[in-house]
Amino acid sequence: MGNSNRRYALLLVVLFAACFATQAMSAEFLVISDIHFQPFTGLNREQFKHLASLPASQWPEFLASSNHSLGTTGSDSNYLLMTSALDAAKSHTPRPLFILYPGDFLAHQWQEYYEKLALRSIADDPEAYQAFTMKAIEVVAAELRKRYPDVPVLATLGNDDSFCGDYWIQPDGAFLHQFASRWQPMLGDTIDAEPFRQSFPSLGAYRADLPGMSSDRLLVLNSVYWSGSYCSSYFDPKDQNCCQCQNPDARPGHAQMDWLESELELARKQQKRVWLLMHVPPGLDSYLEDKSGGRSLAAEMWQPEFMRRYLKLVERYHDILHVSFTGHTHMDDFRIDRPNEKPVLLHKVAPAISPIFGNNPGFQAFEVDPETGIISNWKTYSLDLTHSTTSSKWRLEYENRTTYQLESLNAESAEQLFRFMHAHPDSGFASAYRKHYGMGAFTIPEKDLPFYLCTILNATYPQFAACLQQHGLAQPQQADEPAQVRRHAGGMSGM
Repeated sequence: MGNSNRRYALLLVVLFAACFATQAMSAEFLVISDIHFQPFTGLNREQFKHLASLPASQWPEFLASSNHSLGTTGSDSNYLLMTSALDAAKSHTPRPLFILYPGDFLAHQWQEYYEKLALRSIADDPEAYQAFTMKAIEVVAAELRKRYPDVPVLATLGNDDSFCGDYWIQPDGAFLHQFASRWQPMLGDTIDAEPFRQSFPSLGAYRADLPGMSSDRLLVLNSVYWSGSYCSSYFDPKDQNCCQCQNPDARPGHAQMDWLESELELARKQQKRVWLLMHVPPGLDSYLEDKSGGRSLAAEMWQPEFMRRYLKLVERYHDILHVSFTGHTHMDDFRIDRPNEKPVLLHKVAPAISPIFGNNPGFQAFEVDPETGIISNWKTYSLDLTHSTTSSKWRLEYENRTTYQLESLNAESAEQLFRFMHAHPDSGFASAYRKHYGMGAFTIPEKDLPFYLCTILNATYPQFAACLQQHGLAQPQQADEPAQVRRHAGGMSGM
């Protein structure tokens, strides 16, 4: 009896050790994107004047008292929605290794809202405008730090993050310099200060170590420079040209591509796995389609010259590229880089906190093995704004382990999944994608599924058009620039 008890006790020890080892190999990180903080909501001129006079540390108390709901779909994130999302993230993922933020801190049409409420225009008082904008950035940083005081928040900038306006971020400009000084403390010891001070103020790009993952490196890119809408005449700052807003053409895009190439070469020499973080993903935009006559409206999100060079780099450095995280579209989506028809790099497009494009707010938590870098699972959380305008009832939208059943988040497995959906549009996998794309706010009609799947699997307009025609659909109309595709989304004049 004594030997039997000892054997049983030993078995329990072994099982406990095995369980502990399995847990030790698994860790979590968060992806929170596209907050689009909107502090103007519900303010009159007198209230705005008071808010602008307050230090950033006093904004939360003022905004909490002036926001009366979490907002609705079709609007950006007010203070209550932002803090509700961060509270939910803290509740569901209290101890992540790190947080990735794929861009867009500021609300859409930031300059227009400011001009309507400020006593003096941006052009007449640029210092006041810049100070107000940077206070908003400080508020977002403080809310993240309040909930995650010791967790690095690795962030990139979006197309709305600029003094000059949408898609007009200036290389080596005032916004990049001021943002760098405020965000560098959020990065902790993941960066070397000197390289960061060299690359971020000029390009908005930097290199970071991933905490707890000694073999992995993150390259943070400002893909707004590569956008087909960069410095577009549609978003011309015109009389708001307070901040030396000039069109540098393709120069910053090429400079960043040079930087990416040199960093990939360095990572290979140092035997590092490379993750990418950017805002605007490569490939097509298929969020808004014109279905009349069976045609869709499509646009390549990057300028073709940058896309061609980028795909060559993806092909050349396929052995070290691991995964990419992006934002921008506001939907729970994917893009796959497939140079020469071979899946190499998966871009996980993060859902947005901002519900301005008809989506419900959402964020995602990923499980990763720090040794191998394998991302084995992720959980997606959402808030149904149709029933939660005054209460914060965030829910588990879905879990990959039971919904998509991918053993690893990578280009090869994702390609197999979406090709299966192509062949079986009535499958449970396809139904899940159609439902969760907008975080449960709407469901993609089954007949429209090919538009979305062809977007995931094809990076250029000719490839996308050929994919649709293979499914018996009409050749899509090609937009002049990416912003045209989204120009009327959510009742807005631009994105």
